[in-house]
Amino acid sequence: MTEDMHPEVAAVLNQARRLQSLMDEQLDKMDGDSFTAADDGDTVEVTLNGHHWLQNVHIEDGLLRLGAEAVEQRLNEALRKAGAEASATIDADRDRLDAVVAEITAEVSGTQQ
Repeated sequence: MTEDMHPEVAAVLNQARRLQSLMDEQLDKMDGDSFTAADDGDTVEVTLNGHHWLQNVHIEDGLLRLGAEAVEQRLNEALRKAGAEASATIDADRDRLDAVVAEITAEVSGTQQ
């Protein structure tokens, strides 16, 4: 920042940098997080990343003999469980981000009065 920058502008830019950093951290976290879950019979296991993208699937040997419908049901069960775990984490992160954004907004509003 330059010396001739208005203090309110400098404060807003600082808060914008803080918000950008927070968002970058969240994206890195979502890229790095993984959520693994299995069906009730532990015959299918899936792993999702923080974006809910499928990263890995393991199907127990011999399960395919039960037919596509049985495998589909077990796969969907594992996906629902992993998705629920990922969603819970993302919801908690969203609450944290909302709190920080509210704090930043309050700070910026306070400097403009």
